[in-house]
Amino acid sequence: MELVEFSADALASVSARVAFERVVPRDDSTLFRGFLVLPAVTRISDETGPWTRPGERRLVHLSDGGRFQEELLRYEPPATPDAVGVFDYRVTGFTKLLAHLVSDAEAHWRYEPAGNGSRIRWSYGFRPLRGRRFVVRALIGPIWLMYMRRSLAECVRVAEGA
Repeated sequence: MELVEFSADALASVSARVAFERVVPRDDSTLFRGFLVLPAVTRISDETGPWTRPGERRLVHLSDGGRFQEELLRYEPPATPDAVGVFDYRVTGFTKLLAHLVSDAEAHWRYEPAGNGSRIRWSYGFRPLRGRRFVVRALIGPIWLMYMRRSLAECVRVAEGA
């Protein structure tokens, strides 16, 4: 089944390299706070490494008692201040509501030069279960997109040193 994808981006006043270095290793519970019906990230456990090499996994815990597993697919920090950085992962093992709607998800982050700063792009694609595509796109999607924009604003704040 094809992914139902959502994308958002935001500008930061620091280089892509600085943004990547400040945001990617940050504790997710400080970046991804709940929004409306979407729970916040509360902690990470069962990490198989420092989250810098493809194949590493971790368990993400949510404020509603839900959880899911992430597997790092790609980790390429910008080699120079004006280079592009990429960070991709796969999400599986959803519990709670999403377990009834999707089988898995893929996330793609890009940190790229933009003017005197950088653009952070986040794409997230859910793979809906059979017959659930409309629910994911039309009902979950608008809330998820607002959550993405809100979370990206926090990522920019962190990238800029706040």
